[in-house]
Amino acid sequence: MADARSQLLGVLHNAASQDYVRMRQAEELLKQWENEPSFFATLQDIFYDRTADHNVRVLSGIYLKNGVGRFWRKTAKNPINVEEKTAIRQRLLQFMDEPSKMLTAQNAVIVARIARMDYPMDWPDLLPSLVQIIETPNSDERLIHDRAFEMLYEVLHELSTRFLSASRRQFAQVAPRVFQTVANAYVNYTSNTVSSLSSPSSSTSDPSTLLTELGIVSACVKCLRILMVSGIRDVHKYDETKTFIQLGKQRLEEYMSIRLVLQQQGSSEKIQEMVSTIIEDHGSLYLGLQKAHPVSCALCPAWTDILRYYWQAIVHEGTRLTDRYKTGQPVDIPVFEQFLLQGMLLIKETIKNAAQNVDNPVNTVNSEVLSVTEEEKTLGLEANTIINTQFLTKDFVNACAETLITKYMLLTPADMEKWEDEPEGFANAIDSENWEFELRPCAEMTFMSLLTHYRDQLCPILLDLVEKVANVNSFQELLFKDAVYAAVGLGVQSIYGRLDFETFLVNRLIPEISQKGSGLKILHRRIAWLLGRWVNEGISADSRVTIYQGLLELMVGEDDLVVRLTAAHSLRQAIDDWDFEINILLPYLEPAMDLLLKLLNEVEDSDTVMKLISDLNTITDRTGEHMVPYAPKIINLLIPHWQRAEDNPLFQSALVVTFTKITAILKEQSIHVQHFFLPIVQYGVNKENKAHVYLLEDVLDLWWTMLQTAPQSNPELFSMLPSAIGLLEYDIEGLRKILKIIESYLLLDGQTTLQQCAPQLFSGLATYIGSTRDEVASSISYVGETALQSCSVQVYGEALVQSSLLGNILNVFIQDELYAHAIMSYMTLFARLAICDAQFFLNYLRMASQQMAGTTSDDFVGNVLDRWMEKFDNIGHTRARKLNCIALTNLLRTNDPVVLARLPHLMAIWIDLLAEVNEVEDDLFLYAEADLAGDIAELDESAEKDRRNKLRREDAVYTTNLSDMVRQTLSLVEQHYGGAQAFQELCLSKVDPTVLEQVNKALTNQ
Repeated sequence: MADARSQLLGVLHNAASQDYVRMRQAEELLKQWENEPSFFATLQDIFYDRTADHNVRVLSGIYLKNGVGRFWRKTAKNPINVEEKTAIRQRLLQFMDEPSKMLTAQNAVIVARIARMDYPMDWPDLLPSLVQIIETPNSDERLIHDRAFEMLYEVLHELSTRFLSASRRQFAQVAPRVFQTVANAYVNYTSNTVSSLSSPSSSTSDPSTLLTELGIVSACVKCLRILMVSGIRDVHKYDETKTFIQLGKQRLEEYMSIRLVLQQQGSSEKIQEMVSTIIEDHGSLYLGLQKAHPVSCALCPAWTDILRYYWQAIVHEGTRLTDRYKTGQPVDIPVFEQFLLQGMLLIKETIKNAAQNVDNPVNTVNSEVLSVTEEEKTLGLEANTIINTQFLTKDFVNACAETLITKYMLLTPADMEKWEDEPEGFANAIDSENWEFELRPCAEMTFMSLLTHYRDQLCPILLDLVEKVANVNSFQELLFKDAVYAAVGLGVQSIYGRLDFETFLVNRLIPEISQKGSGLKILHRRIAWLLGRWVNEGISADSRVTIYQGLLELMVGEDDLVVRLTAAHSLRQAIDDWDFEINILLPYLEPAMDLLLKLLNEVEDSDTVMKLISDLNTITDRTGEHMVPYAPKIINLLIPHWQRAEDNPLFQSALVVTFTKITAILKEQSIHVQHFFLPIVQYGVNKENKAHVYLLEDVLDLWWTMLQTAPQSNPELFSMLPSAIGLLEYDIEGLRKILKIIESYLLLDGQTTLQQCAPQLFSGLATYIGSTRDEVASSISYVGETALQSCSVQVYGEALVQSSLLGNILNVFIQDELYAHAIMSYMTLFARLAICDAQFFLNYLRMASQQMAGTTSDDFVGNVLDRWMEKFDNIGHTRARKLNCIALTNLLRTNDPVVLARLPHLMAIWIDLLAEVNEVEDDLFLYAEADLAGDIAELDESAEKDRRNKLRREDAVYTTNLSDMVRQTLSLVEQHYGGAQAFQELCLSKVDPTVLEQVNKALTNQ
């Protein structure tokens, strides 16, 4: 063992070295030793050895951690043996006095990963042992507690994320005992740290000791959060949890006061950061409690006090900030933004929970069972009463709305600075989804929630504010007006029907758009945004015209870039509306496109370009062919962006979507832009390019659209055909789209396609025969059908036979292991081949029979035909049934004895089909099941659609009168037998008279 340990230690030294060759050799050796007995136990021994080099210990910890993830489970390949796992577990909790924080953090993660798999079955004493370590007095108690709580947090985090109900019950059982231990430590360490930080001599005390204790407090709060959120469901029922919530609120206030003093004194930044972290940890605990147990936490006596404390801080900080904005002086002490955000989120969630509880008290009870008891309903109503009477009072609702609008929804000096320095970034941030991480967006979302649930109370106040801000005389009043307009836009769902927006538009907004002045850009930007929020709310045609005019006025080149971008995005919203009418827009489409393209040419940020491209795509979708005159400008503008976007595949993808839409609206004229787009397609399908993963789906759409719109074949398009065939080698999600592309080539020029790539195409299709996915079977058969229809058998016959396509279909058919629907989808190709050249088909079957031992060629052919007819009833679609019937009937015309012997069975099929085809419309035979699926969208109108319709109308399934074909076939067979009498004696005499009667009746009724 010692020798093995020495070898491993030496290899780890090499792995930690800076010499690349030595490092690679060491890594290979370590990989080879992974499955050796005691390898990971020896790694742990080195990891715990304080005499070893620190970097080596770190590396051994990493390998041990990764090994636990890969080999610890019993079901893993080459799992760690039971004895070694036992030895490792026994030492894991003996690392608490390790001085290195980096190493103990690694050890904590290792323990947590093992706990997820082994606790409680194989490691029942884990949590009791951790609790004992924490509760046992020790000479180096702070260090031990720091390491123990770090480990406890990691373990609790892992255990709380297990989803099986048994695991959740186990966690709930141990949570109260662990909670007591952690809560006691929280009381002690918060008392120590508050006392130390509050005393005048705190600046001279040992900062490392203080930092360690503050770290323990932080870990305690995190542990308590997990225990209360995931382990203790009814926190209002236990004195311990209620006491902790009360004490936590008191400590939160104390830490907030301490933080302010530390900032004023300019104390150690590390200590300030740790105090701030503890405050944020308390906020995370309250948010987690509120989300997991909205009713239970509301029933705790201190809960409304916590909400009030956060709200008072929000009001106070908001006043401090606005006062500073008015005076223009910088804020002396930075805003504690994360604390305010947590407070706003608590307020927002409280509003939502209270409103839900009014509508349906049951919904707010977090229950793991399907039914809700009467007790839980009663508790829900009680919690709702407490919140509404003690916190969400009428006065609070008014004050909250006022505070949010007047203090937090105002544009700040930082906003204005960003507007000037980074106008594109500022404009992009308007609709950011990260509202939980910024004050103003978070305030806006909180206001929306408040207005939604208290609209009757707040709407009159808001409408009154709208009138009060009609005339402004100062910059501060302008900012307030901006905030009021923001409230009107955010509350559109609540205010609709109460505000006469169309009158407001004509009498207020349009005149304000016409006002000029450097400071008015704030108002113009807000009006542009406001129009975008309201334009989809049942606006009349006249008002829609007014909105178009107003937005175009805001988009003119002389105005501010942020205003123009906002107006462009709002124009998109105005066009992308349920009530959109193209005739109303047409007079404004040309100036709108000129301004939008000019804007697109000016901006530089890729996110801005992508948003404008998205706007352009939407407008293209809604206006269709009316965009054709602008297509050359758009292409010339965007192609340079493509060339510059090599390192931004998501941007490239957005460009490809636009190119696809342009190709679609150009229709047959798209042939003139193919030279721009074909290199893009080639780039996107090239697997050597890293970006192909992001681009493939979109470039396939572009490629297919170019093929659909192409009026005729051309060498440039067909130069890409080998790439399409090549993509069949990869089993990718876009397979069906690739098959559509190949089908488009066949429709465009089937003979050229097969002359150029028949062997590769049939071999590529062959690899998918046997797929268990019905949609793949259907798509493969559909492409194969198109290939066989597109030209004569002489063109592709040899390639078809030499490929394994027919052989694979035959094997699938004979083995009969797939669903009948999939099997018959593949057999459609046999049916189509039998229609194209019946004798070729029979010759192939006889050739294939030579590979079958123990059977003659006639027996083999007969067996295939018998199985085919037996499975005929598994074919559901009428077109496919007629196709197979025509194929079998066409085989009969060869006068092959094996086929003639199956005439009685074929007659039974005729009886069914003759009656069936007489009952359906002829147009039904134009469409296969793949057409009716409709899950891959194609162009509504295109040259390809005309080509496909032409092929369908020339298809034997559509053109063949089945009764006439049957009569003609019977006549040919009769001639083969030497006349009616011989036919009767040699063949028809063997057929059931009832079947003959039904066939004659079916033919007579046609």
